[in-house]
Amino acid sequence: MHISHIDNKSQNYPDVTGVLLAGGKSQRMGQDKALLQLDGTTLFERSLTLLKQFFTHILIAGERPDLERPGILAIADFYPGSALGGLHTGLFAAETDWIFVAPCDMPYPDARIVERLLAERNGFDAVVPRTPEGYEPVFALYHKNCLPQMEAMLQHNEFRIYDFYQRIAIRYLDPAELPEGWGRSLINLNTPAQLAHIKERKL
Repeated sequence: MHISHIDNKSQNYPDVTGVLLAGGKSQRMGQDKALLQLDGTTLFERSLTLLKQFFTHILIAGERPDLERPGILAIADFYPGSALGGLHTGLFAAETDWIFVAPCDMPYPDARIVERLLAERNGFDAVVPRTPEGYEPVFALYHKNCLPQMEAMLQHNEFRIYDFYQRIAIRYLDPAELPEGWGRSLINLNTPAQLAHIKERKL
């Protein structure tokens, strides 16, 4: 397992639910990204292992009963087909005030980034990494306060994360505030070429 800087932090954040986003179609990859194997472990299991270090409450956003585990249910998206819809499902289904979302296509999720995001949440509706490549909306922290704005957009078939962020109190974490090696940690695998490069350790 190549998950960085993890120790036993379980139950430190009882007011946060870990949400695994699994509603994507994996069209560019051509196969189910959640079940891709890397060093003998699926990408889904890598993200699940990370969330288990921090949160006792975990759920899967997306119609993926095959990924369910004891105590970890998969919830079909109410508004399928977008990242915003997955965030909405997680927030709606969670019994806690906060959710931390993680995708099922990160080969090297880093616990240090989770810690930094959690440390900055007071007074905000969301805490999101922001890099020169853009936002990282699916490895981020969201409060229930976001639900009304999400629902308003989704009901009008509006899905742009950027537009949603203009409607809430958001804290961005820029590269200077992220731990060393953040670029590798925030890689998302979307294509067979990216997967090949990862396996050859070029990324």
